[in-house]
Amino acid sequence: MDRIIFKSIIAFSICLLTAATWAATTDNHQVTLTVSAINEVAISGGNLSLTINSTTAGSDPDDAVDNTTCDLNWTTNEASKKITVATSLASQNFTLKVLAQNVTGGTAASEVTLSTTAADIVTGISTTKGTCDLQYTGSATAAQGTGTDTHTTVTYTLTA
Repeated sequence: MDRIIFKSIIAFSICLLTAATWAATTDNHQVTLTVSAINEVAISGGNLSLTINSTTAGSDPDDAVDNTTCDLNWTTNEASKKITVATSLASQNFTLKVLAQNVTGGTAASEVTLSTTAADIVTGISTTKGTCDLQYTGSATAAQGTGTDTHTTVTYTLTA
């Protein structure tokens, strides 16, 4: 009888050790991944200067055009977005326009004459990354004379 009790105690101990070993070899937990709204826009290429300095006799001065200095890049994981553009210069003597060219990840709007009121430059942006070349055109009439307009801040905004 002692043998049976001894064997039972040994068998029970082995079962306890085995169960403890099994319990310690696996475990689980929950992982939650949250993706927040991402709406980023960036200008590459830096500042630029346009100079109007030529004309044909009897005509207004030739426009100054730059379509190589600046690019616009964006990323959004939301639908129904657009990019607007505005200048901080409220009182302009001359005309400055901007056009989005070679657009990927959206649709180019028409050329925008810059003002302090935001205007669409790229539309139809949804859950994408995109880029475009920015073409700036400065123009003046002979009657406007000479001078300088400094658009200290030209702002591009990715918005709904």
